[in-house]
Amino acid sequence: MVGPARDPGRLRLLRERVRDDGAIEAMNEAAFGPDRQHKTVYRLREDVKPIRELCFVAIDQKGRMVASIRNWPIEINEKWPAILLGPLAIAPELRGLGYGKALMWHSMAQSRMQGHSRIILVGDPEYYNQFGFRRDLALHIQLPGWVEERRFLALELVAGAMIGVHGMIGKWSPKKRASTSTRRRRN
Repeated sequence: MVGPARDPGRLRLLRERVRDDGAIEAMNEAAFGPDRQHKTVYRLREDVKPIRELCFVAIDQKGRMVASIRNWPIEINEKWPAILLGPLAIAPELRGLGYGKALMWHSMAQSRMQGHSRIILVGDPEYYNQFGFRRDLALHIQLPGWVEERRFLALELVAGAMIGVHGMIGKWSPKKRASTSTRRRRN
């Protein structure tokens, strides 16, 4: 049971605001360290904007931003759109109080409501399995760099969304996406 000193109290989940950016970066630095930007998933985020409608912060009862989650557009094998979840970061002194779980459930529900069908992440299966993320759903997809395989997970927001999905994960390219749509309309 959480004692009074660690009781999180009321929690508000809001869409990430421009003013949160500095605090989010500081929280990510504290949680994942300065070398985080050399990881494979960060290369997929370079020069790509996160999906603003799917980036959220948790605000505690004192009005402090204490946790955040971001989601990024990606493509699998240049044909299957997906979401790359992360980072999920919680202020170190507040871990274990449910802020991360609240952001995860909210983010997944919003992703589903906005019509997304699959989410990919690299994270601890001991934590993410409780939300339905599974290693077996990511067996036929690859990241363009090293990743600890047991931590490479996927979630189907729509039943069967990973069936037949295979290949390399790449950066989201709206220009490439638009030209593909134009070619399809002409044919």
